[in-house]
Amino acid sequence: MTFEWAGIVEREGIALADAAGPDLAAPVPAAPGWDTAKLLSHVGLVHARAAVVLRTGTMERPTVENGMLPEPPERGLTDWYRANLAELVTALAAVDDPDRPVYSFAPGHRRAGFWPRRMAHETTVHRVDAEQAVGLPVGPIDPALAVDGIDELFSVFVPLAGAGRSPGDGRTVHLHASDADGEWLIRFDPGAVAVEVGHAKGDAAVRGPGSDLLLWLWGRLPLDRLEVFGDHGAALALRAVTAF
Repeated sequence: MTFEWAGIVEREGIALADAAGPDLAAPVPAAPGWDTAKLLSHVGLVHARAAVVLRTGTMERPTVENGMLPEPPERGLTDWYRANLAELVTALAAVDDPDRPVYSFAPGHRRAGFWPRRMAHETTVHRVDAEQAVGLPVGPIDPALAVDGIDELFSVFVPLAGAGRSPGDGRTVHLHASDADGEWLIRFDPGAVAVEVGHAKGDAAVRGPGSDLLLWLWGRLPLDRLEVFGDHGAALALRAVTAF
């Protein structure tokens, strides 16, 4: 499925600011020690980094320390965040060669086409953070987008940072999105996490709407929001693998 990434980032980014901006002291449940000001600072810097990478083609990681990123301001944080969001949306819309080499934190994904998808999912999950922080109802995530976010989690983040958390006992977990075409079988190999796309029987099965599966894997929803069959401990082990 083809997504209009720049539009998703713009929509989700505005919703994030609208939720967080009125109360910059609200604690973020999924990130102990963070408030909504820290959330806006973090996402604003992430947006600024992606915009710099796409605009300049740098292969170096932009940071505040190397002078490539702006320092978040003590005042006017929400306006600063919105300005960075607007610059990112412009940069995403201007991507015309997805294979152009640029910086990425993920080996094997150092190309311009990595960033539109990454920013859409980053912004969507943090939009949920903002809504949860201030007590707003969590807005929906399109099922197809949620399934794509799960695919990104297993293809980018788990190989990068989750493989060492595998119990290594060969147990398997089947994930099944109930509202979109999305199924995965995850196997805990020694020192690795193997992922196969498609239907298969696992020691545990976790089933629910794609958005709930995505948010559970990212630690934004509890497991009891989903249907769990079989080895409950295997499902918990999978969540430990994706606890980034």
